[in-house]
Amino acid sequence: MKSHSIRFWLQKVLLLLLVLLFSVSQQSFIIADAAPPVNPQASAKARQLLTYLSNVPEGTLISGQHDYLEAPDEQNNKLQQISGQYAGLHGYEFGGLANQSHAALQEQRQRVVDSAIQWSQSGGIVAITFHQALPGKPKTWKNVQTKLSQAEFNHYITPGTPQYRQLIADIDEIALSLKTLRDADVPVLWRPYHEMNGSWFWWGNKQNYAKLWNVMYDRFVNVHHLDNLLWVWSPNAPNAYSTPYNGTFPGINRVDILAADIYNNDYKASYYTGLLKLAQGKPIGIGESNILPSANVLKNQPTWAYAMTWGKELSTTNSQSAIRTFMNQNNIITRDLLNEALR
Repeated sequence: MKSHSIRFWLQKVLLLLLVLLFSVSQQSFIIADAAPPVNPQASAKARQLLTYLSNVPEGTLISGQHDYLEAPDEQNNKLQQISGQYAGLHGYEFGGLANQSHAALQEQRQRVVDSAIQWSQSGGIVAITFHQALPGKPKTWKNVQTKLSQAEFNHYITPGTPQYRQLIADIDEIALSLKTLRDADVPVLWRPYHEMNGSWFWWGNKQNYAKLWNVMYDRFVNVHHLDNLLWVWSPNAPNAYSTPYNGTFPGINRVDILAADIYNNDYKASYYTGLLKLAQGKPIGIGESNILPSANVLKNQPTWAYAMTWGKELSTTNSQSAIRTFMNQNNIITRDLLNEALR
């Protein structure tokens, strides 16, 4: 039998198993496998997605591809053109990084929202990253990476200060776009304030980082009722440039999914086992990467639920041959395989 025929039938078998899993998702043995969402009011589709991510078979990985705010489908379409497959997970950006006018930024975010709704309706998973410029400052990359002392950071998480009011205003603005997705019943892997154990963002390596996380969580959950969100805590791999995971962990009761950002093929076993231990049974993923994980990585680190390649890194660090090989492996879940399972 030809290799493509073997792959076809293996994919069909996997798809049948996934469809069966969700057709009986009310049975207690399935629900027991997944921790409930940290938001008690989480939508039915958010709960279903979390259950799915908690039951991705070991050694099987959901493929993911990130796109930029200004062009929310460019890299994902490029992935499909190269490999013949769409990623299972599509990552988007909400942060303004180019000093856009307010009107231009709203228009760009609306295009992201429109793409995400269409993507979800096509059977894919939506993830959104938020590179937030320092509140009150122009929305530029420089102001995402601005240096902030611990004392200065404290002003932004202290109710009643001008900085806190600016933070809340930014959070409320981004909530408007997320409400559109909520109203369209689109579950979202929400990934704010990532790589917080590094020093390159204004929220990085702060002693009380969890307070910032909790300000956004409380505002989104209890004020804006964004019950379509699953909360993704995404530290950098604890390499020479980053601190250990646990120093900036908001707590297991504030996180649905844990995802490490891993670059330059640095898939050390300790990054995986450390995150797995911290997750206490919750799903773990690769929040950002450039080089696609090898078959050997997937064999030795079998519990990763998904991996998201970052933007243009798809083709600048991976050959077209490597992309095609990765996306057409039997253990890589593409959008086609997700389509029926998440309906």
